[in-house]
Amino acid sequence: MKKQVLMSLILAGSMVAVSAQAEEQAQNQNANTSTVKVSEVQKSEEKAEDIDQEITNARMRSELGSKSQWSFKSSLGYSGGSLNKPFDSIRPNYRASATIETLAALSGNVGVNYRISKGGNLSAGTGIVVMDPFHGDITQSTFQDPRASRKGAEIKRTQVSTPYLDYSHGYRALDMQMISSVTYSHYTEEDQTDYYNLMGNLSVNQTALADFGDSKWQGGLSLSLDKELSKGAFADSAADNMRYDYGVGLFPFAEYSFNDNYSFRTVFGYFQFAKYEESSELIQMEPYQSMGIGISLTRDIYLYPNVQFTPKDIRSDRTNVALSANLNLF
Repeated sequence: MKKQVLMSLILAGSMVAVSAQAEEQAQNQNANTSTVKVSEVQKSEEKAEDIDQEITNARMRSELGSKSQWSFKSSLGYSGGSLNKPFDSIRPNYRASATIETLAALSGNVGVNYRISKGGNLSAGTGIVVMDPFHGDITQSTFQDPRASRKGAEIKRTQVSTPYLDYSHGYRALDMQMISSVTYSHYTEEDQTDYYNLMGNLSVNQTALADFGDSKWQGGLSLSLDKELSKGAFADSAADNMRYDYGVGLFPFAEYSFNDNYSFRTVFGYFQFAKYEESSELIQMEPYQSMGIGISLTRDIYLYPNVQFTPKDIRSDRTNVALSANLNLF
């Protein structure tokens, strides 16, 4: 009987020892193994694919469009009057003679955007222009031209024309923020299609932005090239009415960031050239500069109220007010 009790105690002790050893091995295995949830991996991958990790400038983000796969994308601008009369119908032409007047207008592009990849976006839409939007009855299809040189002539109030297809790609290279884009605009207005015998315009743009050390200043360059695509010869090629052929422009710009939502911005349009078909030379266009405040309402809505002037003749009656806006929804 005593032997049986002794054997039972030995067996029980052995089982406890085996159980303790198994528990210790399990604990050691758990100590060397980490458990990662699938949702955490997905969030990490999404963060790595976020274009906002590479493009941090508010304006450039809004130019690329929404991060949704499908979204509404628009770029609108109001070209107003002078500093003396900001909401006037007449907009002095600061890049030409002071006597050459243009009309205030609301213009831009509206369309849809499809996000192809992290930084790639394909958008399509159409141009829209509303002439002199703050005067008269804007519901009427036409209005009388208030300019002295064309007094009383009938002008279309609203024009929807020039559909376009655009591809843009945002990325970081050489420690700079970059956007490369190519755009085809198809002419539908009679002035371009019938009179100038044009089909459309192909443009290529490259923007690069760099930080100035640890300061709040950033500086960049925007290079643009565009070429008119014709359907045939231009019949009325008089010396004072030549058809535009192609153009090139280099636009340095600088920004100072006050905070995440507000910044000072200036653009130097000093190096813009145009080539006309009847001429063999590039003609430098009148230099201009814009200065304004960049306002980032959200990641996808950016406003830039500004003034535009020519540095060769800075006068309040030739300095124009303007507002540009990038609006991305959904």
